[in-house]
Amino acid sequence: MKSLIFTSLFVLLLVIGLNAKAVIPFDGTFSLAKYYTDNEVDTSNQIYDQVSTSLAQQPVEDEETIDLNTIEVDEQDREEFEIYKTYENLKRNINYNADRYLDVYYDKNDSQTKKPVVIYIYGGSWVTGNKIRYTKFGVLLEQKGYVGVIPNYILYPNGSVEEMVEDIYKTIQWTYQNISKYGGNPEKIILTAHSAGAHISALTIVKSALQSYNNGVQLQPLPYLERVVLMNGPYILNKELVGHSIVKGTVNFFSGNKSSNDKTDKKQASLLPKFLLKYYNDNKISPIAILRQLDDNSIPDHFNVGKFVFFYTSKDNTVPESSAKNLIYEITRTSPISNCRYVYREGLEHATVIFGIRDNDPYYENIYLDLISGEF
Repeated sequence: MKSLIFTSLFVLLLVIGLNAKAVIPFDGTFSLAKYYTDNEVDTSNQIYDQVSTSLAQQPVEDEETIDLNTIEVDEQDREEFEIYKTYENLKRNINYNADRYLDVYYDKNDSQTKKPVVIYIYGGSWVTGNKIRYTKFGVLLEQKGYVGVIPNYILYPNGSVEEMVEDIYKTIQWTYQNISKYGGNPEKIILTAHSAGAHISALTIVKSALQSYNNGVQLQPLPYLERVVLMNGPYILNKELVGHSIVKGTVNFFSGNKSSNDKTDKKQASLLPKFLLKYYNDNKISPIAILRQLDDNSIPDHFNVGKFVFFYTSKDNTVPESSAKNLIYEITRTSPISNCRYVYREGLEHATVIFGIRDNDPYYENIYLDLISGEF
């Protein structure tokens, strides 16, 4: 009886919250394709060509020469681009994999002192994002005594999830092998990531620990990571994830930008449904699903990570809390010696901290810095 009442309430929430023509049943028959059809979600990619015109997909040698009027950026991208062009303690566009580039923020006047290193992997629904948008992250890290590394990585539909994993894997390898030239300590690398970036980062760590094949190549274990900070990540693309964001009205906007009116959000609305159709319930891209197939205590080396920090916020209308908790469970089940910390903050939305840093808000800057330094 309780189950019937709960199911009825859930269906009612869907109908009221969405004004939708279809609902999500609990009998395992939910079809994402049918949901999109019933709710007239465009999955044709006609709004945007498959070849992105954003900076995320433009491998260029000299980004200072780009005319911002010729590319699609929102106003805050313009602000950060101006900072990016003139910031002195920045090495731009270092090639690390094929036509992908990363930036290093470091103190050019003190490259002898070996500082801790922070890599930041941005989110954007697997379909949008670029390293310039997060210039203020790099500036913050450099000014607080870190060496910051921010890569561009391939995005859908120009690349697959496996290619995204390859990019994150090679970013970490490049950092370990080269960061000492920029005053970074390769023994103190901290990987931080948000939303889709957290998903790809977690998947990369799991696949490398298991020495799985990725994009036709067997991955070797990654170098030791002192800390991995995963923020609001969707670690399994299943009915629970999609249902959560449908109920909250955010199924088309996995963490890219503040407004649903700018061009980047329209691009997300165009490309994300097709991405989800391609990868929905695909256990091969879920770190949770991969670990569920393993026996207890089957990973002896704690994934070569000193400490995992999972960050989740109470008003996240995009990713359910179970995403982080289920991954923590699988990590500690398969590797009981792994050190996992769960940090929960009330009153914050899916990307409040990210937007706060981009707005130069010290409160949110300090949340991020505390996650990195171990204050939480």
